[in-house]
Amino acid sequence: MKKLLLVAFVFMCSYTTVKAQAFGIKAGLNFANFNGNDADDFNVLTSFHVGMVAEMHLMDALSVQPEFLYSVQGAKTKDETYKLNYVTLPVMLKLYFTDSFNIHAGPQIGLLIGESDSFTTFESSTYDLGFAGGVEFFFADNFAAQARYNAGSTKVSDKYELKNSVLQLSLCYMF
Repeated sequence: MKKLLLVAFVFMCSYTTVKAQAFGIKAGLNFANFNGNDADDFNVLTSFHVGMVAEMHLMDALSVQPEFLYSVQGAKTKDETYKLNYVTLPVMLKLYFTDSFNIHAGPQIGLLIGESDSFTTFESSTYDLGFAGGVEFFFADNFAAQARYNAGSTKVSDKYELKNSVLQLSLCYMF
């Protein structure tokens, strides 16, 4: 719980330090799986993510968007479902091609705050570092749809060669 409060505090401090031009909420679906040498028997787990975003424009066509998300990731087999609950902090650099369309990419750190009972035997790692990239389209006043891929670069388990791989489809409302 202390880690979660620290992450929230850091996000809010960064929001107040650099004046955001837009603040919003987002939610959507995760299509998660594991990649790596030991990932042969795993299949896609459909789950969700939800959180808040802040966007700061650096130039007309360039902005930075830090996010604070709760994200359920993992995978499943025929017999088991392996869920890893993270608080993630992606920081996206967004390049706008039009007022309504951009591509974005950047690093992401995840803090493990919970896991399903079936995953405890894997000796999971506390942190998940990765890279994310995607596209965003604003389709109505203040509403946007996003598609993003998150590729984990650290192992999710100390015992096995497994990394997170997540496709996210999101709806976002900016205030």
